[in-house]
Formats: sequence, C-alpha cells, structure tokens
Amino acid sequence: MTPAYLVENLSFSHGDRCVLKIDRMEVGPGELVALVGPNGSGKTTLLHVLAFLAEPQEGRISLFGQTSTGRNLMPFRRRVGLLLQQSYLFHTSVLANILWGMRIRGVSRSVARSKALAALELVGLAGFENRYSSALSGGEAQRVALARALVLDPDVLLLDEPSSHLDRESVQRMDEIVHNLNRTHGKTVIMTTHSQEQVKSFAGRVLHIFGGRLSSASLDNLFKGNLREQGSIFDTGKIIVRLSAPVKSAAYLTIEPSEIILSMGNGGKDVPNTFPGRIVAMAEDNGHVAVEVQAGERFRVALERSVAHSLNLRLGQGVSVVLGDESVKVF
Repeated sequence: MTPAYLVENLSFSHGDRCVLKIDRMEVGPGELVALVGPNGSGKTTLLHVLAFLAEPQEGRISLFGQTSTGRNLMPFRRRVGLLLQQSYLFHTSVLANILWGMRIRGVSRSVARSKALAALELVGLAGFENRYSSALSGGEAQRVALARALVLDPDVLLLDEPSSHLDRESVQRMDEIVHNLNRTHGKTVIMTTHSQEQVKSFAGRVLHIFGGRLSSASLDNLFKGNLREQGSIFDTGKIIVRLSAPVKSAAYLTIEPSEIILSMGNGGKDVPNTFPGRIVAMAEDNGHVAVEVQAGERFRVALERSVAHSLNLRLGQGVSVVLGDESVKVF
C-alpha cells in the first residue's frame, strides 16, 4: 500500500542550526498519528515541512507516492490542511471565514456555501454561520479554523496542538472531532501535542520527537543533561547515570516507566544506577499503577496492578529506583 507520507534523509536548518534530522518517517493512508515532544523539539517545523510550506535543505518527501520538488509545491499544498496552534480568523462572520479559501480557488458561490455549511456541521457548529468571529469562545474559534481547513477536502490534516489553551470540555470535543474525521471519513491525521494525558487517550500511533529527531523514547522520565567521562556517564545535574557503553553525543536521557525496577527500602546505593527516594504520588493508569518517586529526579514507574498491590505501596514510603542497562536510552 502506498504510504500517505514517506520522508527519507530529511534535514532542515535555520541558519547554521539544524532543527530537523529525520532519517525515515512513514505514515499510512488513513492513519492517525500523534507527534509528541517537548517545546522546541521540532514538532511545528516538521508540520510546516509536511505541509510543503517549508522546503528542507536535504531529503525527499513523497505524498501518496508522488515526490515533491521545489518547482511543484502548489499541487501538494492543496492536498494538505494545516491547522495552526493559534489560528487567526478574519474579523467577519463565521461563514465568510470558511468561504475564503474556496473563493480563491474559484468555487461557485452556491457550491461554496453548501460545502461551508457541511463543514460547520462536521465540527459541531451547525447554525453558527452568521456569528462573528469576535463572539466565539476559544474552542469555537478553533473549530471554525478546522472547518476552514476541512472545507477544501484535503487528503491529509496536520494539526499543531489543536487543544492547547482550551478548557477541558473543548479539548474533549476537539479530540472527538479528530477521531471522527479519521475513523468515519478516512482522513490521514498527524497531530502534535506535548500532553501526556492526551496521548494516553489517543487511539492511533505515537511518534516521539526530541531535538529534531524521531525516537522510540517516551516523554515519561525524559531528562536533559550532559555527557561526562568520555561519554560513559550522563549527568542531569541531579542524578548521574552510568551508561552501558560510551556514546559520542547526547543531550537527553529517557527511561521507559515499565522497565524501571522498584526496590523496597533505601538500600542498594552501591548497585549501579540505583537511586534512593520516596513515593510522592500513585494513580491507576490503564490497568497499571503509576508510581512517582522523588529520587534526585522525579521518576514515573509503571507497575502491573497485581504487583503494586502485593507490594502494599503507600505515599511517603522509602523505595529505590533501579535502572537496568536496557531501560536507559540517550540521544
């Protein structure tokens, strides 16, 4: 099956600073993908590149089997809908905002109006066409911006943190709309977020990006720091982690929560990568128990429910976090 996107050996720089370095990225048609990473990790830049609004210095991007070049970007741009984190609406009616793109493309007035009303219904705003943009709530304005992108019937939707700065109810409504567009209407969707809560409710695939590079690492237990002793240890400023093998360069360290061993008591200081601390939070999490331990850094540990209950864990209890060689990743 031809992928919706195939990105190979992509490099994008701002001046002398490389902000994206993607060896390979593939997104299937009709797939729902969350692109997750901290602020400044390159999420928004990657969306702009995938929307063909920013041209990489190196690499190749194919959209449904067709490869873009610097000379044929417009046909690609028309197949992609991009919703920015802060989408600005014109100071006119909702309907006028949605009609704007179709008028540029020469769509007849009657057809454009019919499509605009259908797009409003799709985002749950039927009857809002005569309201002015200044009278909309933040969540309503974001949904109007989404309708403005949808009315052009793009093959791909790129959403840049569409739920940021919205209240919980608006976030839930936006998530429902995105899932409906994917499941019912078959839209390929790539959505950036830095919200772990949103990712946990996400039914699609999750890609992590750090420092402009895709990684299989998780946002949980992500620590910034520096290499020392010829790349054999990673120093976060609060803990020192000994690596299983020296590395040449790394700015981040991450540990998968399910791969952390929780040892009872504060012993084991002589065991490599063992950090004594105390339990500061616990919560049920998708059939597991998430245990947060303050041990220099604040670690998140994922335990099977039966294991957690058998340990009879309690807040304030002294425990040690043990990191096995395979649990530690640096990049």
